[in-house]
Amino acid sequence: MHEYEIKLLNGLKEKKGQSIGQLEKSIGLSQDSILWAAENLSKSGAVVVERGAVRSVSVTKEGEGYLKQFPEEGVVRLLEKSGGREKIAGIKDKIGVIWAKKNGWISIDNGLASLTQSGREAAKEGQYELREAFNWIYSDQPKMNEKAASMKGVVDILAKRNLIEVDEKNVILAISITKEGLAMLSGAKAEKGVDALTRDIIKSGIWERQGFKPYNINAPGETVYPARMHPFREFSNFLRQKWLEMGFIEVSGPIVETAFWNFDALFSPQDHPTREMQDTFFLSNPESLTIEDLETLQKVRKMHIKGWKEQWNEEIASEAVLRTHTTSVSARYMRKLATTLNANYPLKLFSIGSVFRNENLDYKHLAELHQLDGIIVGDNLTLANLIDTLRKFFSKLGMDNIKIHPQYFPFTEPSLEGLYYDEEHGDYIELFGGGIIRKEITKAMGTDKTVLAWGIGVDRFLLNRNILGVDSLPAIFKNNVGWLRSRENLKV
Repeated sequence: MHEYEIKLLNGLKEKKGQSIGQLEKSIGLSQDSILWAAENLSKSGAVVVERGAVRSVSVTKEGEGYLKQFPEEGVVRLLEKSGGREKIAGIKDKIGVIWAKKNGWISIDNGLASLTQSGREAAKEGQYELREAFNWIYSDQPKMNEKAASMKGVVDILAKRNLIEVDEKNVILAISITKEGLAMLSGAKAEKGVDALTRDIIKSGIWERQGFKPYNINAPGETVYPARMHPFREFSNFLRQKWLEMGFIEVSGPIVETAFWNFDALFSPQDHPTREMQDTFFLSNPESLTIEDLETLQKVRKMHIKGWKEQWNEEIASEAVLRTHTTSVSARYMRKLATTLNANYPLKLFSIGSVFRNENLDYKHLAELHQLDGIIVGDNLTLANLIDTLRKFFSKLGMDNIKIHPQYFPFTEPSLEGLYYDEEHGDYIELFGGGIIRKEITKAMGTDKTVLAWGIGVDRFLLNRNILGVDSLPAIFKNNVGWLRSRENLKV
């Protein structure tokens, strides 16, 4: 019998049902050595290994802001002060509204939120299970980890709201010796042989005379978590590779953009609703950026005055925004290609990047999302070329059942939309929008070429295809280390 096995049995003989940590201290072996010996001994019935799931819980940075009050508690207290009724539009905390409605604390009718009787009770700073459990987790972390399983329902809700991070591991809870193990120990003798090669052992040649002790390469060792790429980056790289295989060139542009390139260059009217605060993040520092391409600025001015029959304000065009789409990159490159001599047409470009919109946060909407944009610039291009390109791309992803129909988009004419039939949900899901860039835009950008363009929402694509086995965007981007270590591989 191996000396490690004898040490383990002797340690268990004195005290049954010990954890790995207890055994490390009592018998002086490493965790790997104990696991190796336990695996061997369990096969012969000498020990019983008890396994189980252990949940560890920690409070996130976002969660620390919830210690005094949850958003839904704030909403009902606001309504209590305003007489029990308030316009939904006047309540800033939309997450609080959602949870107050879910808890039955408010009712909503014709845009008005009204306190219910249970909401009035909640407004009096009474007991709230979620807040009390959350505060307990924060203040008494070690005990919470021991009782996480018994509070699974509350823990799961708090984790879904990104207030806590839960790391669940399947571990060895205890190792116990059996009657067979005691009998084996009574007549056990340590095997002779070398179990580790050192410089002195190699130099002396002892290993040649004594031989090696048997080693079980199938015995479990300590769990090792190799470095893994974030699943979204992995998925983006996968999509990127497919476009590169099709002969496209990747391009990029600034995230902080002028309204000029984000809206005006794409023929979006300066009074269009999409520019308003509820959709666009306008910066306060800096409030504006310089438009350096004065020639294009004048062409865009003429395009707007002629097309929309209204004055065009350069100050509005100079406003600094977080880009709302990566089509701003396509606009910049249309202009860049127009000034490039001896370009080899058709030119095929794509970009993948972050875009920002002031969305109400829920399971499928975030303020930061990701878009894949592409353009093909050349002569005699038609909608058929665009449809063929997109069908080839999605065919590379195993998605041949694509339905395409006409659609309206502001900066393409004609425009189309692509849908994919999802057999799991029995319905068509939106995949992309595209079309031929309007002549007003290409003329303002200084080119007489035809430009085919399209955009794909990468986040929704990742979610709808269930590539990661999760049902919400926050679950993908909350950076839960436990989930990132143990997540499923991409199903692409």
